[in-house]
Amino acid sequence: MIRSLLKWPGGKSRVMPELLQHLPKADCLVEPFVGGASVFLNTDYRRYILADINPDLIRLYREAKNNPDLLIGKAHQLFKEGFCKQAYSCNRELFNNATSKKMADVTRAALFIYLNRHGYNGVVRYNQSGGYNVPFGKHQKAPYFPEAEIRLFAEKANDTKAIFLCCSFQHTIKVMTGKDEVIYCDPPYLPVSKTANFTQYHTEPFSEKHHRHLAAELLAVNRKYGTPVVISNSDTELTREIYQPFRMHEINVQRSVSTDASNRQKAKEVIGVLKVCEGCGRAGGGMCPDCGSCCGDATYKIMQEAGVFND
Repeated sequence: MIRSLLKWPGGKSRVMPELLQHLPKADCLVEPFVGGASVFLNTDYRRYILADINPDLIRLYREAKNNPDLLIGKAHQLFKEGFCKQAYSCNRELFNNATSKKMADVTRAALFIYLNRHGYNGVVRYNQSGGYNVPFGKHQKAPYFPEAEIRLFAEKANDTKAIFLCCSFQHTIKVMTGKDEVIYCDPPYLPVSKTANFTQYHTEPFSEKHHRHLAAELLAVNRKYGTPVVISNSDTELTREIYQPFRMHEINVQRSVSTDASNRQKAKEVIGVLKVCEGCGRAGGGMCPDCGSCCGDATYKIMQEAGVFND
């Protein structure tokens, strides 16, 4: 399994064997919530369109693709000199400083990977003003420097000519579908309880309303283009209600964010596959006898070859 260059709570590396069983073949994989990019790194599509609303994340991936040596050099220096709370606070302040946002993209990308690896359990969190506000982590030793992971990422991103977009899921789904693509969505999870309600989506919560909008957008693009769609989420009654058109497959996943490593329990999650008609490839698209009143071209051709319409 190829590891992400970031620490990413909720990353898909632990469930890739299960997820791969449900990702259909296609020319291109579209991810509106690329996150830690484990799915990108561990699948074999010819093309990738990888998007996220977080500009720091997309900047890092673009720099890893285009300037891996420079990124590694700058990030390695930060890792070498920054293993203490004071250094972390200084680098975080620099990252959040208004004038620093004009710094070179590769420098800001190096700071981002440094903060991610040195912060608390790899959490990526911002306040409403857009300031990175994750505290220094409780490390027993200096964090691992992911040089090998950056190089592997760069190699695959260039080999597949991966496109990295900083935009909302709505824009990604509406603009980038319809050409032999499959969509995989791993949005912030619906909370399993009121005390586990961490659903941050960059600077704002990802609410139930967002999930309902996402489900509607995915259903619409499948009906219009026949695009296969797969999602991941927590296994809750609300998840099953919102994503009711999807066929749910249950899995158990080890959580990785708890402060007590010895008390990290397996959590129930689901992989949802949009149920499609075997005749037309759409979810209730009305294009064949199984899901509507008229048959599609494939069904018609079979009937014609069988002589159904002969006098």
